[in-house]
Amino acid sequence: MTRRELHDILEPPRYTRAWWLARGRSALWVAVVTVLVWIYADVEFTDEKELSATIQLSTPAAGKLVLLSRKRVAVSFKVQGRRSALDRLEQHLHMPKTVVRYQVAEGDTEISTRDVLNRSPLFLREGLTCLSASPSSVKVRLDRKISVPDIPVKFEYTGAFPSKVTIEPPKMDIRVAKTEWEQVKKAEPSPVLRTVSVALKSGQSDKPFDVEVIRRIAGVPVEPERLTVTVTVKIAQLTETEELTVPVQVVSPTNWLEDGTWQQYVLKRQNAAEWRAKIQVTGTRKHLDQLKGGAVQAYIVLTDDDKKPVSWLTRQVVVHLPRELNLSRLGTGPSVTFKLEKIPAAGTP
Repeated sequence: MTRRELHDILEPPRYTRAWWLARGRSALWVAVVTVLVWIYADVEFTDEKELSATIQLSTPAAGKLVLLSRKRVAVSFKVQGRRSALDRLEQHLHMPKTVVRYQVAEGDTEISTRDVLNRSPLFLREGLTCLSASPSSVKVRLDRKISVPDIPVKFEYTGAFPSKVTIEPPKMDIRVAKTEWEQVKKAEPSPVLRTVSVALKSGQSDKPFDVEVIRRIAGVPVEPERLTVTVTVKIAQLTETEELTVPVQVVSPTNWLEDGTWQQYVLKRQNAAEWRAKIQVTGTRKHLDQLKGGAVQAYIVLTDDDKKPVSWLTRQVVVHLPRELNLSRLGTGPSVTFKLEKIPAAGTP
């Protein structure tokens, strides 16, 4: 039997149904074998990757613990695992707002970032292992919350002079970290809860409205028992706001005129434009119209410490409004940046 005759017996005629079925079975087996090879490679062969993530630290909800140290930690790490799992982890970490969450327990003073990552569901469900992390650990500072009763509430407003203000409730209990409350009492001996500032209008007179309470005192976060208060205002007179540009003066110790300081030093301004400070003043139109040139004083106060060689100093500008006018300044005061530079002695190159 010739080779041609043997081929005709084993191989169906081309393009017949039997021929196509045979070709299909061959392609199917090739596909199955290929898939099995890839699965085997993924299971048997591991890889390593350098990735980065953010660890979000927290304390138990509604507990008595408060975290005083930083709550978010950026960490870079080397992770080992299946290639497909590593790719999925990388894609997940690139998603917006993705963090690795860890709840700090009482007694924690330092936590291992490697352990935090290995305990994360992101790693556990994919069978991944964190080999190393930087930083390797994070120091934790915990404190206990205390309850402070009867903190007065102050209503902040612009746009009018009220003749009467009623706040309900006028006082609140707060919860705050014990250590930070000691700092508050030093910075603000008579601490108050302030509301967000409300621009009063004539239509609001004698009509109660709700105002949000700011959940900070002297920059320290606090938890008031209520998030809003109800305020009723009787408006006596509406006010207006005007922006003024005031030159910033310099006040120095009187002995500098006698000890030769101004013969040895010169005041350098980093940005000349900021020495013409812009301030917002509010009051009745009648009193605003009485402001004259030079009536508003703006200045900084120099001290002997300013003579020490430094790069630049930044100082808050003191603003004084005429006492005889019922005016007030809005916002925080401007600041200027300067330094006292020693004048080279004669003949010095």
